[in-house]
Amino acid sequence: MNPRLRLLAWTNRLTALALVALLTGTTAAFGGRVWWAPAVIGVLSLALVALGLTRVLLEGSMGVLKSPLTALGVLAVALAAVQLAPMPGRLSGLLSPGSRTVYATGYIPDRVRSLDPEAELPPPPSIRAPLTLDRPATVHWLAGAVACLGVFWAVAHFADRLNHLYVVWGSVVAGFFLNTALAAVQFVCGPKAKGLYGFIEPGLGSTWAPTFNDLAAAPGTSVLRATGAARAGHPAWLVGAVDPPFYVGSLMGGPGAYLALGSVGLPLALALTLQILAPRGSRESLAARLGQSGQGSLVTLVYGMLLASAAFVGLLAGPYYSAVFALGLVLVGLPSARPSGLRWTAVGLTFLALAALAGGAGLGVVWAGSRTFPPPVGPEDLRAAVRVWKDALPIARDFPLLGTGLGTFSTVYPYYKTQDAATTTAMSSLLQWWVESGFVGLGLLGAGLLWSLYKLPGAVRRVGTADRALAFGLIGAAVAFTLFSAVHWTVELASVALTASALAGAVNRWLAGGTDLFVERA
Repeated sequence: MNPRLRLLAWTNRLTALALVALLTGTTAAFGGRVWWAPAVIGVLSLALVALGLTRVLLEGSMGVLKSPLTALGVLAVALAAVQLAPMPGRLSGLLSPGSRTVYATGYIPDRVRSLDPEAELPPPPSIRAPLTLDRPATVHWLAGAVACLGVFWAVAHFADRLNHLYVVWGSVVAGFFLNTALAAVQFVCGPKAKGLYGFIEPGLGSTWAPTFNDLAAAPGTSVLRATGAARAGHPAWLVGAVDPPFYVGSLMGGPGAYLALGSVGLPLALALTLQILAPRGSRESLAARLGQSGQGSLVTLVYGMLLASAAFVGLLAGPYYSAVFALGLVLVGLPSARPSGLRWTAVGLTFLALAALAGGAGLGVVWAGSRTFPPPVGPEDLRAAVRVWKDALPIARDFPLLGTGLGTFSTVYPYYKTQDAATTTAMSSLLQWWVESGFVGLGLLGAGLLWSLYKLPGAVRRVGTADRALAFGLIGAAVAFTLFSAVHWTVELASVALTASALAGAVNRWLAGGTDLFVERA
């Protein structure tokens, strides 16, 4: 073999290994919310970019994708850099009067007036101040965003053929199925299988396990608790305590982390199943095709885990959030049934997955009073989420243009909350993005969404009929993840953010006209 081709093959293999380690490995590593995970994620994402550039050098050219999504991602990173830069008093007062006032006087004027309308506040002095209210948090967000942007770019250029796309999808689905298997063990074992992997409690495990600091920084809630006895003239001290959730599998953040990963994993798993079963013009029976290809065991494994995963997603999501996952499955199975040639087979497999999802939701309602597994999302949980949304809206009004600073919600929210519990997320990634980035961030997000919707019809028409299941797999996963991000938190966990970046990279290549990712090449 030509030395250049040999090096190119090794580069592709190393890229595949790095993607598996980053997507599946981060999911297994407590969702990336362990003290040593940021360093590993940084090294692997840097390796992906370096391998992508090496691949470009070996091929002698780099295709330029006709897409604004990469530029919008760079602008989002630049927005964080602008929020970090100290600005003169007049400029910071023009861009974010609330941030300038906080740094100059230590209070938020609109918040003080809402509590005491007659309060007289002195004018803030003219000082240099950044726009973000928590610079370390924004620096931390910026580092994670750069890593996700590197994954997005690397996947967009790596997924140029079908077997490379399978590496990306397989890594996501494998991490999701791993947590399904662990959830099944926890469900059977009952209260004895609580904790990460069923036995690891943050702060009480080995040195490589998550610490109490990791638990406090993970998506969740904290509450104020009195310590010591109150005496005359000396009230009891209040300290913040983390309210740990029931951990599902290996993921920090509780059941929400599993659901966020499932919003991508379920549609992709169904799309892979339909892609393998597609006849592609063959007149032979389904059993004969599977027997000749040797993929019967693979289909049984993937679809069996899909049904089990759908049942656990329904069990945890309850009858309310399950509609989001049902929509993702429907968008994959039904539109691709006729073009792919599967017809009623695809319809039956889709409705069987929907039945498993509905059965899990019904079982969750029955088991709601049991302590062996976390109860499903109920009306009281939705009311708590709505209360958080109402508390977060005044923050967006006080910092309208550029927000409070990316990654700062958990810092700012305690000053606006109207209940005891303080959440580290806004219970909506969309609302949290608005609070932290303002209308500028919403503009960047809206521009990417509008371009994607504009390019979608043409991108679907360019895909061959036999591969429509893969195309609608991307659509179903993107829609389910987007909707779930609007009503729950998602990208606030590192492994989910990396998964979303990889999915967005594949979608970017497809919408930009790179339909070669659905073509098998050597």
